[in-house]
Amino acid sequence: MKNLPSLLLALIVLLGAVTGIQGQESSDKPYQSSYQMKPNTHEIEANFLSSYYEQDGNNGAVTGGTGTEFLNDFANVFIINLPIDSVNALGLYGGVDYYSSASTDKIDFQASSASSSDVRSFGTISYNRKNLKRGETYGIRGGFSVEYDYTSFSTGLSYTREWNEGNSELNVTGQAFFDNWLLIYPFELRGTVSLPSSKRQSFNGQLNFSQVINRRLQMGVSTEFVGMTGLLSTPFHRVYFSDVATRDIERLPNSRLKIPLGIRLNYYPIDYLIIRTYYRYYWDNFGIVGNTFELETPIKLTSFLTAGPFYRYHIQSGSTYFAPYQSHLSTSEYYTSDYDLSSFNSHKYGVNIRYSPLYGLVRSKVIPVINRNFMLKYLEFRFGYYQRSTSLSAYFISFNIGMSLK
Repeated sequence: MKNLPSLLLALIVLLGAVTGIQGQESSDKPYQSSYQMKPNTHEIEANFLSSYYEQDGNNGAVTGGTGTEFLNDFANVFIINLPIDSVNALGLYGGVDYYSSASTDKIDFQASSASSSDVRSFGTISYNRKNLKRGETYGIRGGFSVEYDYTSFSTGLSYTREWNEGNSELNVTGQAFFDNWLLIYPFELRGTVSLPSSKRQSFNGQLNFSQVINRRLQMGVSTEFVGMTGLLSTPFHRVYFSDVATRDIERLPNSRLKIPLGIRLNYYPIDYLIIRTYYRYYWDNFGIVGNTFELETPIKLTSFLTAGPFYRYHIQSGSTYFAPYQSHLSTSEYYTSDYDLSSFNSHKYGVNIRYSPLYGLVRSKVIPVINRNFMLKYLEFRFGYYQRSTSLSAYFISFNIGMSLK
């Protein structure tokens, strides 16, 4: 944690410098106290996202850091923004995903057991209210997520303030998650091992600041503080030792603190090209320190077609509680062979294609009953490939449809 004070100081200095730049550029203009944030329109916006993800590797945590990591996941999500009037709006987010996992199938060491697949359903509803004169937005939300062996409920509050004619924006969000596991232990260890609790609580605060510096340059700075307590290990992850022939389940501390700091820069060198860059520093008290770099360059091929290649590089140090298969000592208090907590580097690259005609792809006349016009606004396709130095590789395909009702 010794590096955190300097990083926080650097973040504060950067925020001051950016707001100072914006202030200098605007110093020759009279202050416009009459500026008012934009009210909600009457347009209902909706997105439908469908994606497929598949991975494989040789370090399954269920089998102690060795064995298959094969998993595939098919997810479908709806996002709806429903304005009530000029200042009040509801947001709806929800979906269902189905996954099949060869690694979790090894909980029972039986092919096609009940643990080989699962369905997760989730949803969040939010309410936001604007104060147009003050440039403020207040929000509240609540949500849930349910799987066979896991349930989660969440709640949150948010505050957003915009100023400098809408060129500066600060968002503060606080959330709490209350999770409960159905404790499923490896087949051969049932009745001989136990965990003290099946519950987990997570509390996180997020701070995001965005700034339009000039016509071609925009930036954003973000930080987050995440505190977790309760069951932080996975009940069916095995651990094999180097000094004894017996095995145990994964055991981790019952509290964890995570702090990421990020900065994003978007630059428009020419009208048909955007250069989006992102850097994130991550620290937690499990001993993991990570650095992430991202680059995306959307290119406007025509007035309605954009192609954006992207690349992400991540490197992290491993947790002090991690060791590979048969490398832990049984006398240790905490241990895991989950390679997500190991030292590794990874690469992700792909392309995003967006088709967005000025007047939409499909338009219809007034829809009966709701008395609104329908528009299919855009289609978006994204493909990516992921490779990790621990032998894990994955690919994903997603398809996004943007719609509106006016």
